[in-house]
Parts: sequence; structure tokens; C-alpha cells
Amino acid sequence: MRTYVLREPLGSRTLDAADFPLTVGGPGAAVLVPGLPAGTVAALVGLADGEPFVQPHDGADVRLGRDPLTESAWLHDGERFAIAQARFRVDAAGDEWTLTVEHEGGANETEPPLYEGTALADGIDDVPGRLALQAAAFDAPTAGAAPTAASRVRRWTPAKLAIGAAAVVLVAVLGFLFAASAVVVKVQPDLDPDAVDFVGGLDVGVGGWHLVLPGAYDLRVEKRGYVAATQRVKVGGDANQRFVVALAKLPGRLSIDTGGVNATVLADGREVGQAPGVVELAAGPHALAIDAPRHARLERKIEIEGLGREQSLQVTLVPGYAAVTFESKPAGAQVLVDGRPIGTTPATLDVDAGRRAIALAHPEFRTWEQTITVVSGQPQTVGPVELGLPDARLLVRTQPTAADVSVGGAYRGRTPVTLALAPNADHEVVVTRAGYAPVTRSIRLEPKQEQTLALDLAAQLGEIEVRGEPRDAELFVNGASKGAANQKLSLPSVPQQIEVRKAGLETFRATVTPRPGLPQAVAYDLKSAAQIKAARTPPTIRTAGGQSMKLLPPGTFTMGSPRREPGRRSNETQRQVQLQRPVYLALRAVTNAEYRQFKAEHLVGAFRQETLDLDTYPVANLSWQDAAAYCNWLSQKDGLPAAYVDRGGKLALASPATTGYRLPTEAEWEYAARWNGGSNDRKYPWGASLPIPPKAGNFADAKAVYLQGSVLADYDDGFRVVAPVGSFAPNALGFFDLGGNVLEWANDFYSVYPENSSLAVDPTGPTDGQAYAIRGSSWLTASISELRLAWRDYGSTGRPNLGFRIARYAE
Repeated sequence: MRTYVLREPLGSRTLDAADFPLTVGGPGAAVLVPGLPAGTVAALVGLADGEPFVQPHDGADVRLGRDPLTESAWLHDGERFAIAQARFRVDAAGDEWTLTVEHEGGANETEPPLYEGTALADGIDDVPGRLALQAAAFDAPTAGAAPTAASRVRRWTPAKLAIGAAAVVLVAVLGFLFAASAVVVKVQPDLDPDAVDFVGGLDVGVGGWHLVLPGAYDLRVEKRGYVAATQRVKVGGDANQRFVVALAKLPGRLSIDTGGVNATVLADGREVGQAPGVVELAAGPHALAIDAPRHARLERKIEIEGLGREQSLQVTLVPGYAAVTFESKPAGAQVLVDGRPIGTTPATLDVDAGRRAIALAHPEFRTWEQTITVVSGQPQTVGPVELGLPDARLLVRTQPTAADVSVGGAYRGRTPVTLALAPNADHEVVVTRAGYAPVTRSIRLEPKQEQTLALDLAAQLGEIEVRGEPRDAELFVNGASKGAANQKLSLPSVPQQIEVRKAGLETFRATVTPRPGLPQAVAYDLKSAAQIKAARTPPTIRTAGGQSMKLLPPGTFTMGSPRREPGRRSNETQRQVQLQRPVYLALRAVTNAEYRQFKAEHLVGAFRQETLDLDTYPVANLSWQDAAAYCNWLSQKDGLPAAYVDRGGKLALASPATTGYRLPTEAEWEYAARWNGGSNDRKYPWGASLPIPPKAGNFADAKAVYLQGSVLADYDDGFRVVAPVGSFAPNALGFFDLGGNVLEWANDFYSVYPENSSLAVDPTGPTDGQAYAIRGSSWLTASISELRLAWRDYGSTGRPNLGFRIARYAE
């Protein structure tokens, strides 16, 4: 272990990497560190302003504690550092600092020899057990920097220190003034703030300006009587920046004196405290209310100055009651106000203001009752009240029960009933019940007397004769069986529920009131469900729009056409269809006049200068959606549920289907068109074979040659274009124009069905699709194939030869 004394002036002393052992001499003292080439400077050590330091040299392996050292570092008393494998410690010994080699990193420690012929260097003391080591020259680093090898330490006098400090301050001030921005802080309302602080930064106030370095700050403004405000601001490099800070007044304190009455204080409808006392309110106007039990509410507008100041308010609350004196003869009656006992007569009592129900109750007398109005602060007297004798009690019972009881012409209830009657007076009691003779009794009772009046009421009967078919039906009166239906009954003259029942037939029901001395008859005719259904479904009906509709007979038929039928198309596949649900179909297509009740502006237009807009012509040139909308309108006119509902902006058939007006299904249209009274179904509108008979329908005849190239040259229907509806003979079921005049929209989405698919009952077509089925032929049809009733087309937009007729379910 070797110890050296560090002194100033320092000279150029280094800890040198050379061979062991530690050597002192030459121009400086050297610590020889194994593992480094000889002559390599490992580190500089010395004093600067009386403080020791160590500075690595050229990246040598120097460590302070466990951390590698890359720049100069000050050393403290007892602190250790290491160079390669050698370890050192600095210690303060009075006014001296010593450097001790604690471990030299090798096994052969010897005393370091002195260089021959060379005295100890200046500034190093030779002491027993120590060698003086002069530290390297060192200039004090700037703030935050470590000493460097080239720095030179100077000893400063107080005067020099003062001058240096002043210079540093001057430079700092000039730098601040050069870098700072001028900022104005304005306060709303227009006030001079007590304090302005840019928190976290240097702020120099000059007049109304503040010099602040650019950056982000929390700007805090304080003013006596106001709530301090802080807001985030960003100071930039621009000149004359301006920040506005709004200050809110501190709340004010309001001292309320209510003259000792305890009350609740409300401000703007919110409870804020109790009075008498002090409440805190925000500055500004307030609606003040003071509520005290049994006192009238006091309301007042008040302006609170705020700024932490206290104001006072003195109020006088008006009592919400008055003194009421109660007197009775005899005395000693209990006083009840709104059913609550408050005293005994005679007495003067405080009663709350308002309408009050007063009662004076004495155990030996009748209770006296009355309603009075109490006005706050205005005394009044009730009485003296002469209490009457107590009531008597009359219990009225009758057989049968539920008879009405009146006393002196006033209704008093229904038997059994207990009545309170004034004593020592005559009372006329009348008991009545429908179907029974009335009973009148005169009653006189003593005070507190209780009596029962029991009466057997005599029935008043009338004769009812029930007759009808079938004669073996069963008769019920008010739910009780009376045997065979055909009989005469004597019944009380009150409403009687008559029923006649027989299994499999609809029950007959009626309500009849017998009349004494006036016989009455009730006739019945029981019908089967089928008969009732038929009665409820007339064969024809008429709509609010003026169209006549006919009931289609139920039945089963084959839709489509056989494979070998000339002109057959692939979309005419055959399938069995059964119509079970009764359905009405319009006899004719909807006309222009009928459609214009719904949409007055609709025009079909003209075709080759031939008008299609006459009122009696079938409406055309409209889409499937237009036709469905008309059906819903007509349903509304007739009070029926709409058949079509909105789905994604388009009308679609409701599920389940309603009884509202709609377009006929393909099955209904083809069934009505091809029905032939039970024989072979029709192939064409006129029958099963060609040629076309005269006046069979309105097709593209010889007169239409100027309209289109293809016509039925040997046929003349008498019309160039469209014809008025019903111009030709109806088919076997009485429907007009199911072939010819105009094509007709069907309800169904268009689809091609599998051949010979399973039986379809009341089909309505697919639930969705892109186009709708079109059936029939028109005044533009010249193809024999298209004149067939099995022919199908599809579309979604209007055509000048495409119209519609309506249908609806009967139930």
C-alpha cells in the first residue's frame, strides 16, 4: 500500500501505465499499472480549487465505483476508483488530500524506487510511509462539465470571484433578454391582477408586459376576491403576444335572520342551508325561497355581490295557521281536523291555513261535521254547536239480494245494507229490484236503537215462448238447462239470456226482458257451419271504387299446358292446383276513370295517334308497384287491412295474406279464365279450338295493320286499339276480357315451376324475385300461341297494352 500527498501548484503529473512497482520521479509521479504498455498515460489526478479530481486519458480503463468513467469527475472523501487492475482511494486529512494505492494488481509489491540522480519533484513531500504525488494541471470546468487534462487551476481572490460572477450574471441577463418574448396578460373582467405566474419558467415583469422564454407554461393569475385561474399557454417567438384569462368572483356569504324561526333556505330551487344562519351563494342574481313549518313560503329576488364579502338579510315569516275557537253543547266533544284529533271543546287551537274538514265527536251524541276555510293569521270561532242525539241503525235484508234501498227519496245502497237514521223521526224506506214488486215501509227508531228489516220480494213474471228448428234442440236460460227448446216459460221481468244449442250446429243466443201481461216469442233457426259460412259470403260484392266482384267456386285444376300442345313454351309446365280459400275476383279490369280516383294525373297516352285515355278504357301503362298501391288505397276506402306491406321500399304481399284488395294470383286468374262448367277447360278465351269466332275478344285484327306488321287478317273485332271494358261477352263464370283488350298483372313473382310438382293449395307464388307474372292477351296480340290461356309473360314496368283487375279473399 502506498500513500501520496496531493498539493497545489500541480504541474503535469499523471498516473502512468508502466511496469510495477509504483514509481515517483522525473517530471511527475507515475502509478505503474500492469497490463498496459509502459509510458502509456492512464489518467490524470490532481487538485482544482482545493478539490481532488480524476480524468481518464485516451479511453483508458478507469472506473469510479462500478461504473466506467469516460470524462473528468470530482472525488470525495473516502471515494475509490480503479485503473485496470489497480485500486485507489482519496482521503481528506486536515487541509491535505492524500491518494492511497490500495491494490497494485500484482503479487510482487515493492517500495517504488526513486529515479537515480533526481530529487523529488517540486510540490511533493517525502513523508514516512508516504510519497508526495503532484496532481496534473487542471482548469475548473464550466457548469456541468468535468475537468479536462488541459484545464489549468487558478486560485481566485474574492475580488476576482465577484468580477467573474458579475460577468456571468451579465451574460445570462443579456442572453435572457435576447431570447425572451414580450407577452401581455389581460384579465376579464378588466382588472389589475395581484399576481401573474408562468409556472415552470422565468418571468420578468416590465410595466404591463412580461418577458418569458418561449415554451409551454401553466399561466396562473390571482386577484383578491376572485377564484385563481390557471390555463395552459404556449409562448412563441412572435412579438407582442397576448393571453386573456377570465376570473370568476368568489362566492358571497348571506346572513339570514328569520326572527328565531327555523327554516330551510333554497336558492334557484336548490336547498343551500338553514336559517337563521349564513349561506354561501355564487355572485349574481338568485331567486331565494325560505320555507318554515306552518309558515307561508317567503320568496325574494336577491343580488349577491360575491368577492368573499358578507351581506345580511332580515325577514319576517308569516304564520301559515290561525287560532280557531271550538265550542259545543254539551262541552267535552273531541275536535278533529282532517280526521286528526287536536283537542276537546271548548278550546282555542292553531289550525293550518286552507280548506279543513272539522268534526266534533261526543260519545253520547251524533258527530257534527263541517268544512271551514282557515286564513293565515285570521282568528275565527266554530260554534257553539248543539250536538244532536246519536243515530239509530237499520239493517235491510231482502230475498233475493241486490235490491236497491232509498230513504226519503235518497238512494242509500243495495241489500244487504246498514243505514244510519235520525232518531225520533219517521222515515219512508223503499226497496226495489228489477223483475220484482217494490216494497215500502215506514220506520221510526229511538236514539242508538238497532233494528233489522227483512223482506221477501215478490217476482213479477212475463211469458216467453221459444220456438224454431230443429225442434229437438236444447234450451238454456241464464246458463241453466230448461229442456226441449220449443216451450213457454214464465220468467221474472228482468233481462234473460236465452240460448238454443245442438251439436254440429251454431248456437242461437238472444237477450229478452219479459213483460207482465204481455207474452213474447223468441224464434230460432240453427244452421250448420257451411250454411253460416255461405250466408256470410255473398256471391257478389261491390267495392268503394265501384267495381263488381264475384266469388270464385272452389275447385282443383291443372295449370299450364301439355308438352305436345302447339305453341307451348317451356315456362308453361303443368301442375295440380287446388283453390280452397274463398276468393272474390273483379268482373272487369280497372278502368281509367276508376284509377284516376286514386291518382288523378295518370295518363295512358296514345298509340300511333290513337288515344288510350278514355274513361271506359282499361287503365294501362303502369308498373306492378302502381297497381299494388291502388289496391292498398282501395282497401283503406273499404276499411279493409292492406294486402301489401312495405319491404325495403317496395310493396310486397303481407304474410299471412289479409282480406284486403290485391292482384289475382296466377292460379286464380288461370282458373277463372279456363273454367268451363266442369267439362274440358278452355284452351282459348272462346273455347278449345280454332278458328277464332266473331267477337271473341279484342285482338290485333285486320284494322290494326297500320299499328303493327303482324295481325289476324281474317278477324275483325270492331276496334282499332283498346276497347271499353266489358265490350265482349263474358266467359262461363261471368268474367270479362280474360283474353284480349289488355294484358293483366298477376300477384306472383315470375318463376318456372317443376313439371308435375306436388299439389299446390291456394299458391301465391315465390316470396321474392326480379319480375312479376303477366297473363292474358291484348289488342296487340296477333299470335295464336299467345292467345292461349296458358301463355305467360313477365315484367315490372308499364306497357300501353298492360293493365290489371283486383281480387281479395272473402275471409
